[in-house]
Amino acid sequence: MPLTSSLDQSPKAGAPETNRHTTATLAAAVLGFFVITLDATIVNVALPSIRDALGGGITGLEWVVDAYTLMFAALLLSAGALSDRIGARRAFAGGLGLFIVASVVCGLAPSLPVLITARAVQGIGAAVIMPTSMALVSHAFPNPARRARAVGVWAMGGAAAAGPVLGGVLSLASWRMIFWINLPVGILALLLLSRTQHSPTRPAPFDWMGQITAVLAMGGLVFGAIEAGDAGFTAHRVLASLGIAVVALVAFVTTQAKVAHPMVPLTLFRSPTVVVATGIGFAFMVGFYGLPFLFSLYFQQQHGLSALGAGIAFLPMMLFGAFLTPFSARIAERNGPRAPVIAGLILIAAGSIALAVYLPRSRCGQARSC
Repeated sequence: MPLTSSLDQSPKAGAPETNRHTTATLAAAVLGFFVITLDATIVNVALPSIRDALGGGITGLEWVVDAYTLMFAALLLSAGALSDRIGARRAFAGGLGLFIVASVVCGLAPSLPVLITARAVQGIGAAVIMPTSMALVSHAFPNPARRARAVGVWAMGGAAAAGPVLGGVLSLASWRMIFWINLPVGILALLLLSRTQHSPTRPAPFDWMGQITAVLAMGGLVFGAIEAGDAGFTAHRVLASLGIAVVALVAFVTTQAKVAHPMVPLTLFRSPTVVVATGIGFAFMVGFYGLPFLFSLYFQQQHGLSALGAGIAFLPMMLFGAFLTPFSARIAERNGPRAPVIAGLILIAAGSIALAVYLPRSRCGQARSC
């Protein structure tokens, strides 16, 4: 069945051509969303192999993961403004091209610093792809009902849960394959994008001070947290980075309150719904994306599993996510969002507590050089 068979039903004369555009648009957006969510978790099971090949301790491995997510998160909001300025289609192509090039560099990386730098560039590309892929879908499906179904298809393209399993399979050949897999997928997405219609543009102000202070705040916090695990919280470089994070955060909040077009309007946080949703998102991200890093090392170093074995150990998480995601919107529509959100948070908390209490303490957590 075509990807958008249920989305592209129109009696208008121009329907066949329009349907081709919408099908190509949705497919390109899904593939773009697929690779950027995949790369958030696929690298975890290959970390021991990366360390064997390129050296480095646990701190270096943390940077391999966090360089990507840091730049992804820090530039996400500004990428939306870029999409408005130059058009979602052009921004998506630029972000995906940058992501592909960075993936190739990751796959060829001769040293850990090169790999970490390329991962950061991947994150920049991912930050552009995320909002522009959604914008492409919104522009291609102006009808609200069809757009809702298209967004559901787009959301199913997220591959974060499948990352550890797919990473284990690809690592059978080489850890470098987890980055090279992005090349054919990205090229296919660009070919599909070439068949889509041009996106509209509109003037969009860019909050330079907000973006700079946001990067400094996030970067200082992440650097301090990672380096503290190796050097301790009293180390000069850790204290300095955390101090920069605090100063940058204060500057960010100050600028957001004063500039005409803030990146994050502070008035949003007057809404309890926004505050609660932000807290829920934070809890989910910590629980869902933090677990693969820790337990990939635990499975391989403490239990002697291969990368494939560690990936298979994550299979229940992947299967439950794949099975329940298509039904989540229907459950929320029928029962309201509160019940499924509370149930999900309870399950995350229960699972996290069980893992912390019942699993033997890993020696890797005591020896930072493991």
